[in-house]
Parts: sequence; C-alpha cells; structure tokens
Amino acid sequence: MVILWSFSWFVSNQDPVRRGSLYRRLVIPLSAFVLLASLALAIWISSLHRRESMRRFQQTAVSNAGFMGQVPLPRSREMAQRLSAILEVRVAFLREDRTIVRSSDDGWPNNLETVLKETAGNQTTASQVGDHDLAITPLTGSRDHLILVRDKEGGLTGLGGWVLAPTLFLTAAFGCLVFLLAHRIVRPLTVLTRWLPNLKHDEEPAEPIPDALSARSDELGQLARSLQETHQSLRREQKLRHQSERLATLGRIATSLAHEIRNPAAAIRMHADLIEPGVEAGGSESIALIREEVERITDLVNQWLFVARAAPPERRPHDLGEMLDAVARRQGPALTHAGSQLEIETHSLALIACDKLRIEQVIRNLVVNACQAMPDGGTIRACIKPQNGQVQLTIHDSGTGFSAEALDRFGEPFFSEREGGMGIGLTLAREVVQAHEGSIHASNASEGGALVTITLPLHSSS
Repeated sequence: MVILWSFSWFVSNQDPVRRGSLYRRLVIPLSAFVLLASLALAIWISSLHRRESMRRFQQTAVSNAGFMGQVPLPRSREMAQRLSAILEVRVAFLREDRTIVRSSDDGWPNNLETVLKETAGNQTTASQVGDHDLAITPLTGSRDHLILVRDKEGGLTGLGGWVLAPTLFLTAAFGCLVFLLAHRIVRPLTVLTRWLPNLKHDEEPAEPIPDALSARSDELGQLARSLQETHQSLRREQKLRHQSERLATLGRIATSLAHEIRNPAAAIRMHADLIEPGVEAGGSESIALIREEVERITDLVNQWLFVARAAPPERRPHDLGEMLDAVARRQGPALTHAGSQLEIETHSLALIACDKLRIEQVIRNLVVNACQAMPDGGTIRACIKPQNGQVQLTIHDSGTGFSAEALDRFGEPFFSEREGGMGIGLTLAREVVQAHEGSIHASNASEGGALVTITLPLHSSS
C-alpha cells in the first residue's frame, strides 16, 4: 500500500506539463484501482475470517454444553468461573427459572437479559451484541442454557485457498480497466480523424467536435481545442479577406462615381432652390421632397467615401449638442413623415475634437436606423452626458430591439437585417468613432427597444 501511495505522490509532483495530462490519467487511476482492490480483498478475507471465528465459537458452546449435560455438575457461580478460566471467555448459566448465574460481574453486554429472552430456545445461536460475541446453547437433558460471551474478534488470519478467487477477480478487473483506458484514448483520436476534413471547407463543420472531447484537460483536449481554434481562425481570415475585397471594390466604385453623382445632385438642389419662389403653395411639398432625396443621395455617397477611404479625420473643437440639434433639424421632416419624434436631452456643453461632417453622419445614421426600427412610429431619445473627461451619447428607440445575430455582428460590413439595406451605416459609425479614439456599443434596453451608446473624449483646451 505504501509503495502505491508513494508512486501516486511521485507522479502527481512531476513536471507541470505532465500533471493533469494523459500520463496522469493513466497512472493515477491504476494506482487507485490497485489500492481499492487491495482494500476490498482485505475486507472480503476479514469477513470470511469473522464467519469462521463465529462458527468455531458456536461449536465451543455446543461441545461444552454436551459435556455438562452428560456430567451432573452444578450450575453455580464457581462452575461458571472454572469454565471461564478454561475457555478464556465469560461464562454464564440461564436456569429454567430464567435467572442468570455469571462467572463475574464485569464485561457483559448491558442488554443481556433482553437478548436472552429473545434468543434462548432449543437451538444453538451465535450473534454479535454490541462489542461482544454471544453464543447460547441448551444443556443436554435440561432446560438450562449455557452462555458464552467474549469481546468481538476480527482481523485477518491465513489466506489458504481464498487467494485464488481474489487473484482471478483482480486479473479480470485489470483486463477490463486496460480495455477501457485504451478505448478512452483511441476513440477520441478516431473522432478527431473523422473531423479533420472539415478544415478544408469554409463553412461551419457539419459535425462539430463533441464538447466532451474539447473540454478535456489532457493532450487530446488541447489538440481538439487547437483544431477548433485553427479552423475558426481560418474562417475569420477568409471572412476578413472577403470583406476587404468588397470594401476595395466599393472604394473604387465610390471614388469613380462620387464626382459623377455629386455634380448632378448639386445641380438638382440648386434648381429646386431657383424654382421654389415661383411654385404655388401646393408644390412646396414636392420641392421639400426633392431636397430630401438629394440629401439622401449625398449622404449615401459620403458614407461610401468614408468607409472606402480610411483617411484620418480633420479634428476641430465642436459642441456635440449643436451637432445633434443640426441633425435633428435636417431629419425633422423625415421623422414627422414616419410618425416618429426625436427627444433630445443635454446636460451641459460637450466640446469634442472631431471631424464635424463625419460625426454628424454617424448621428444621422443612428437616428435613421432608430426611425426605421419603428415602422409604426414612436419616440427616439438622444441623451448627452459629459463625465470624467468623456462624453456619452445614447440613442434609444422604442422598437423591438436588436436580434441576437445583429448584436453579435454589430458593425460588420455589408450585414443588414433590413430589406434593401446595404449594411455600411453601422460600419461607418464604428470606423468613425474608433478613429476619434472613442467606442460604440449596442444593446437592448431593459424597458425595451434598441440602445446604442457612443463614448468620445472631451476636448481639452490646454
């Protein structure tokens, strides 16, 4: 036993790379199994020894009862003391009148009288009473009984023919254990081998690595996690490459079309301004619609250019509240037409060093997205809170909120859940905010609706 425990301790204190590894998974269970098997064998042999000891104790009582039945000896205290000295156990007689004559006054079970009433009969019995062994047998030719009492015996004595069965049992058990251990190693490797072809595909594996394998702490678990991470890394690289290719294509298109679109758009707006004085009262709505659509075209071109050309922003001090008010004025007709309203809450002046055109474009995109998230109209709340050298702008709508996928892919280029959406508005917002050393976060408010939070550093006058 000591050798086994020492070996287990030695293995557990080896190189940290090996601790908790497959090596330990094999050695420690084997050592523990040998220990448990040895304990089980000891308990089994002890049980056999105990039964044999009780059988001999009972036979001693029967032999002495037969002797006393043949010889007319008195059932006295002196006789009980002599038998006790010869047999080296405590002796008592249970007489026909149910009185008990003992060899001594000490060392007897406390409930001896109760036990005798329940067990004394025509049959010889041997049982355990507390910490004592008790044998009761009737005397031949008499209604008296002989009682023998000793301290409980236990322990191991002699193996004899009992060694063969435990040896065969341990051999079979070790064979099963080795089979299970081999199965535990080979089966995960088989699973990994079947999974490896998934590395050649761009899509998610049809049969992912089971969690029971990837969660293992040994070398097999490390290998499974490494393969998963490699596959995910390849997919991320491929995804980024595809996005870069699409952004590059968008950049070339945006650059070539920006001039061609801006000039006609400016001409349309100028002519709308020229003809407005001569238009009848009923036509003013059409003029406003022309201006709104021209503004949308211009904003779309600007978004393309902002995303495609990652030029550093031209930063100057501007009040974030004034920029928010300017966006609210320009978007006022569109919000009214959609049945929505924008409520603005500002606490104090919030100067930030920013590219005004780009930050206003970000605010406009968030307001437009919030309005589109409420097809039946609703309220958009914009709040500006300066604190600890930063300013926080939150845009909260009363729509259904972001889906789980939208939150997971927030700001990803060309991802949009809105029909007809290009998926570059939030990408623009993320790129512009990060270029201004800020952060943007999307979530769902506890009271319902989508919540977008932008944090930017305040401008320092020093």
